[in-house]
Amino acid sequence: MPGKIGPKGLPGSKGEPGMRGEQGPRGMPGSPGMPGPSGGRGDKGDLGPPGLPGVVGPPGPQGPQGLPGLKGDRGSAGVPGGIGDKGEPGLDGEPGEQGPQGIIGPPGFPGSLGLPGKNGLPGLKGDLGPPGSPGATGIPGNQGPSGFVGKPGVPGERGLPGLKGLPGPIGPKGESGLMGLPGLPGQMGGPGLKGEGGFPGQPGPRGPAGIPGELSAKVAPAFTAILTTPFPPSGLPIKFDRTLYNGHNSYNPLTGIFTCSIPGIYYFAYHVHIKGTNIWVALYKNNVPATYTYDEYKKGYMDQASGSAVLELKENDQVWVQMPSDQANGLYSTEYIHSSFSGFLLCPT
Repeated sequence: MPGKIGPKGLPGSKGEPGMRGEQGPRGMPGSPGMPGPSGGRGDKGDLGPPGLPGVVGPPGPQGPQGLPGLKGDRGSAGVPGGIGDKGEPGLDGEPGEQGPQGIIGPPGFPGSLGLPGKNGLPGLKGDLGPPGSPGATGIPGNQGPSGFVGKPGVPGERGLPGLKGLPGPIGPKGESGLMGLPGLPGQMGGPGLKGEGGFPGQPGPRGPAGIPGELSAKVAPAFTAILTTPFPPSGLPIKFDRTLYNGHNSYNPLTGIFTCSIPGIYYFAYHVHIKGTNIWVALYKNNVPATYTYDEYKKGYMDQASGSAVLELKENDQVWVQMPSDQANGLYSTEYIHSSFSGFLLCPT
């Protein structure tokens, strides 16, 4: 059997260097080195040959004017020149007398088509269209789940009566019957003595109200006012500034507003002319429109529009006429073409 491995020996002496190996492949080039210090200035070189002539430069500024020369001898007569240009027009002369009226010329050609106007106000709701054709029959649906148990049914009809039974035994005597009907009335007796007067009865219910009587002009508020200038501003009460009649002074021409002083049923009306553009006008009660009137203007024509309403007013209620939109405000009125606003009390309440 081999023995156990002995202890490690001491290191041996250094051996001789081996033979030189073959040269390895060339390594990668190194990174460029830092630039060297700047060299000293060299000697001045020899003078080079003359260059080509340069481009002609721009002319210099004009020199000062020289002294006038001596007067020369008179030259020979020149050739006559041509007709000169037309001179400037002279001053306007005095206006002459007006000549006779000329012949009326033919009508001019129609002008070019103008730009389209602004969008108008929404129109009224159209009529209901005809009913559509019935749709195709749908596909039958799936069978639904079973329903809940229903309530008990209504009792059936009563059955037919049974057969007549045998007569029973005679019962005991019954009780006395009810009193019979009264007999026929007897002959009328003679008139009795006059009785004493009764107590006065209770007053009857109040009768219905009678037809109202005629109102006095001193009592009934009424007015008519006209507008003397065209195209008032929109969004504000129109100031019909000249009153033809103003009972009770309930209408204020400075504001264009009627203020109720006697509660009752009133009638109001307005009549306006239109020029230049469309118009949309409304009758207001306490800042709420009661009626509207709209008219679409046709170029070259003067249109008219009007409106009226019966209103119930309380004391201090206010009524006026106003144009709600500045895109439809062609209200026209002059000294001889009147737009007006009127109102009066029909009956007090």
